[in-house]
Amino acid sequence: MSKIVLDKKAKKLVRKVFWRSMFLMFCTSYTKQQGTTYGWTMIPFLEDIYGKETPEFYEAMSRNQDFFNTNTGMSPFIFALTISMEEERKATLERGEEFDSHSIEAVKVSLMGPFAGIGDSIYTGALRIVATGIALGFCQQGSILGPLLFLLVFNVPNMLIRWFGGVYGYKLGSSFVADAMKTGKIAAFTKGFQVLGLMMVGAMSAQFVNFKTSYVADFGGAKFNLQAVFDQILPGLLPLSLTMICFAYLRKKNKPVRALVAIFIAAIVFTLTGITK
Repeated sequence: MSKIVLDKKAKKLVRKVFWRSMFLMFCTSYTKQQGTTYGWTMIPFLEDIYGKETPEFYEAMSRNQDFFNTNTGMSPFIFALTISMEEERKATLERGEEFDSHSIEAVKVSLMGPFAGIGDSIYTGALRIVATGIALGFCQQGSILGPLLFLLVFNVPNMLIRWFGGVYGYKLGSSFVADAMKTGKIAAFTKGFQVLGLMMVGAMSAQFVNFKTSYVADFGGAKFNLQAVFDQILPGLLPLSLTMICFAYLRKKNKPVRALVAIFIAAIVFTLTGITK
């Protein structure tokens, strides 16, 4: 890959992305995960693009504070790519041409899953283990070099990944969007990203939504296991049903907190009645 050269404005932007991305885990929630802080990180960039407190700014903020969850070290690439796409959107609309705004959210959502896996493998599966292995011997000897080496071995690659992630995300992002707009590939990319995003949501639902019934009845010596019946119909039927019910409820612009409270109360009732454990 050819060397990427940043102008003064781009360096300032990447530097700001680098530092503001450090706060990605500062404010998380069950409904948006890192979405709120993602929107906060984007504020100064969207203000530069669309102006302060303009309708376009608030529309862009609405796009950039939905559910988001990825490895924090990999996030500068996604931030920079999103900024690049917002800039391309503004330039395209000023030329009187059309731009699919949904493609920005689709690209962001599609990248957060793969980048989370890559980042977790790098930071948790490699850097942390290597740093611990190098520092452990010094720590056992009571040497100050132990924690210092751990911090250096872990954080020097971390800082490099964050910085160059922002660099490549911003510069490659602009060329990617421009080429996609000219060749008409943006619609195909958007559709593909949307499908990938839905697959991610399905995989996350299957992995993290744990809902099984423990109800067993005895009918004349024959045991009836309700969960076994559900598994014969469709494995994971109950988690899927719960997810789709919540999706239908939230799609009607209802408050997520009410859904959380309802699930909490239902969990207590089902546990006390022996339906679940």
